[in-house]
Order: sequence, then C-alpha cells, then structure tokens
Amino acid sequence: MQTLHLRAENSTIEILMDFINNISKNGREVEILDNTVFKEEQKMIFQALLEEQQKQTIEHDELWNDLLK
Repeated sequence: MQTLHLRAENSTIEILMDFINNISKNGREVEILDNTVFKEEQKMIFQALLEEQQKQTIEHDELWNDLLK
C-alpha cells in the first residue's frame, strides 16, 4: 500500500473524500490519516527511535516473561 499526503482547499478535499468513500464502499482498502493522526504517529515513531538510540528498549522475551508472571 502506498501513502499520499494531500494539501488542498476544503471544497477540493470534500470532492476527494466523496470519491474515496465510494472507492472504499466498493471493497477497496483505504485508510485516511488526517494531520492530527499523522503528527501523533510521527511523534510515537520519533520517540521509539530515540529510546532505541539510548538503549532504553526491552527485549521481546524479557517483556513476555514479565507479562506472564
């Protein structure tokens, strides 16, 4: 799946959203990320990368062992 970041006037966005909604009703997979969602996901990714750089990550097996206790 590819990603498209779009910037347009409100009237243009409304036309495009109608088109996208029709596409998804026909069984096509479409995910819409507005600016708020995009920025939040971006912050989480940057935070995770920073934690990885600073060796603040937990190994998978260690986490599962703690969860199963």
